[in-house]
Amino acid sequence: MAKSLSSIMSQIERLQKEAASIQSEIVSRVRKDIAKYGLTAEQLFGTVAVAGTGRAKRSNGQAAKSAKSTKSTKPPKYADAVGNTWGGMGKRPEWIRQALAAGKALEEFLIAQAGAPAPARAKAPKPRAKPKAAPRPKTAARKRAPAKSAAPRKPRTKAAAAPAPA
Repeated sequence: MAKSLSSIMSQIERLQKEAASIQSEIVSRVRKDIAKYGLTAEQLFGTVAVAGTGRAKRSNGQAAKSAKSTKSTKPPKYADAVGNTWGGMGKRPEWIRQALAAGKALEEFLIAQAGAPAPARAKAPKPRAKPKAAPRPKTAARKRAPAKSAAPRKPRTKAAAAPAPA
């Protein structure tokens, strides 16, 4: 016998409620065990989130392998009072975007770095090593060969013109 749509929908709703109650029981049991044994997120998952970057690094001291791991790390260029940092490359992090939307200027977050290079000055143009060569005298124009006709080519041999055997 075919089930009606309303009976199937009520069955789905009942199963979803049952799944939610089982999930909440498991979460509460795990939370009790975490509190009982004093476990940390690093112990459970093996990573710890780096503040302000949204990235994780390995707890065993090894750098996480990625496509960008071969590049040298640059010191952060911008920071806020909370400890969020940004190197100034790539997409602006959310904390910078929120601060700019609140009316702050990007320059307010610049980090004063010791040994930072002075701002670039305008350079004077370098003198040329050699003066330009004198222009060559013009020679008589070469005659062009006549254009080839647009007629189709004829095959060179009879074997090339014969159709391939089937």
